Amino acid sequence: MNENYRKMLAGEPHNGGDAYLLDLQAQASTRKAALDAISSHDIEGRIGAMQALLGKMDGPCMIRPPFTVEYGIHLHFGAFVFINAGATFLDSNIIAIGSQTMVGPNAQFITATHPIRPEDRFGPPVGDRPIPFSVVNISKPITIGEKCWIGAGAIIMPGVTIGDGTVVGAGAVVTKSLPARVVAVGSPARIIKSVDDA
Repeated sequence: MNENYRKMLAGEPHNGGDAYLLDLQAQASTRKAALDAISSHDIEGRIGAMQALLGKMDGPCMIRPPFTVEYGIHLHFGAFVFINAGATFLDSNIIAIGSQTMVGPNAQFITATHPIRPEDRFGPPVGDRPIPFSVVNISKPITIGEKCWIGAGAIIMPGVTIGDGTVVGAGAVVTKSLPARVVAVGSPARIIKSVDDA
């Protein structure tokens, strides 16, 4: 395994512009272009193309176009996941979404972050790489449980886990993990009630 790729998946600081990573992103772009070329009315064809794009898909799923994906192979979906239009998956680490979870339009799943200290964000210049400088990234996985509802425009940040059956309100920014069966809203997201209080 490429050492920089290993560091990325391990949540260690790594060069986000590494040639190996850029090649994986280019492969994802090719697979996504194949998916985008299939009519939205050809559900069976789109499901097949999604299986080629995603790292794992346990059953039929739907992502309504347009959407953005970085690697694709780090997306792991259960069965019957529905993602509405405009989703962004910055999947430099695993984004796992459980079965029967619904995601509203323009939601963002962001696994990548950078060091807080400005001195740590750039590595030394390297002239023989596709990008002649080194941006230091840190990637942390995102896990969404089964039967969740992620509202329109919600942003799920690196390292977050959301428990089964939880509802994330529209526009919420989830910076910390949430337990099962709660409703969370706001920026940063805070729990306001149980789903059973509805």
